[in-house]
Amino acid sequence: MAVPRRRRVSFLALVLGLIVVSVTIGLVYRGWSFYRLSLEDRVEHPEYRLLRPSGLYGNGYGWVAAMLVVLNLSYLIRRRFGSVRFGSMKTWLDVHVFTGLLAASLVSFHSAFQLRTPIASVSAASLGTVVLTGLLGRFLYALGPGGVRERLGAALDGVEDELPGSRTALAEGIAQRPGPDVPANASLLRSLWAIPSWTVAARDRREILEMILPPRRAMSRELKRAVSELYSASAADARASGIAALLRSWRALHRFFALLMLAAVLLHAGVAWYYGYRWIFA
Repeated sequence: MAVPRRRRVSFLALVLGLIVVSVTIGLVYRGWSFYRLSLEDRVEHPEYRLLRPSGLYGNGYGWVAAMLVVLNLSYLIRRRFGSVRFGSMKTWLDVHVFTGLLAASLVSFHSAFQLRTPIASVSAASLGTVVLTGLLGRFLYALGPGGVRERLGAALDGVEDELPGSRTALAEGIAQRPGPDVPANASLLRSLWAIPSWTVAARDRREILEMILPPRRAMSRELKRAVSELYSASAADARASGIAALLRSWRALHRFFALLMLAAVLLHAGVAWYYGYRWIFA
């Protein structure tokens, strides 16, 4: 049986990440001579009326960022109707991360790296919080428990192929040290409290497996490769329930900040529209 591959960064995620980096570098290059000046000196810059927050470019960055924020939250709708086949959740998650990061970058340039009003400060702070919690959630998703049982079984089979008769003893050794049993409805604090036990369980499992397996210097190259995958799969299985509970509770926290961010952004955009900062809509 082939050993399942661990989750890898998709080609789409790489392309979207490259777009975010390229756009950010382009904006820095475009306005570096302006952004590096003090607030007093910027008034004398020849492109002040373009790059200031209410200028054609600066205001435009803000409106595009607001549109991206609304698009970003469509991921929550897609998750709510998970049974509807409209693109894979993996693709939606990659686009969700992309729009969030690009919006954060555009907001920075829209504000010209200055926060001079309470509404702007709240909008920027809420967006920054959403981005940080989202990135951490993406990391947890990569560690998620998807298919860990199948992966562990395949890893045991892989070692069995290279070391016949070892599977039973290895499986029993792993069963001696179960991972933390975190309830599915555990709170965020309960899930965080269980984190140290993941490392302990994974370490104990590895020590048990090392006592069963022959010394590494006596292993063939193929067996070493299979054993390395077994260690990794065993650790992933040990943290599976904890990661699942933490990911669920973390999503709820991220969703709360996302809705708060949306309210702040809509308020900020409404105030800008009321006072006539309507970009190309004027």
